[in-house]
Amino acid sequence: MAACEICGKRPVVGRRVTFSGERNRRIFKPNVHKMRVRLPDGTVKRIYVCTKCLKAGKVVKAPRIPKE
Repeated sequence: MAACEICGKRPVVGRRVTFSGERNRRIFKPNVHKMRVRLPDGTVKRIYVCTKCLKAGKVVKAPRIPKE
C-alpha cells in the first residue's frame, strides 16, 4: 500500500467494535494521492503525498505543460 513520501504516513491497524462488543480487525488508510511535485533541487517527480501535507504547503505542485 502507498505511504506519504513527505511525512511517512501509512496504513495502520486497529479494531472495529460493534454494539455488542465484538472486535474485528480493520485498516485505517491515509488519504494519499500520486501527484507531480517539484522537488527542492528543481526536478519534477511523481510521488505519493497525503492531503494533509498538500494542504499544509509542504510540497509544491509542478505546473502542467500543455501539448502543442
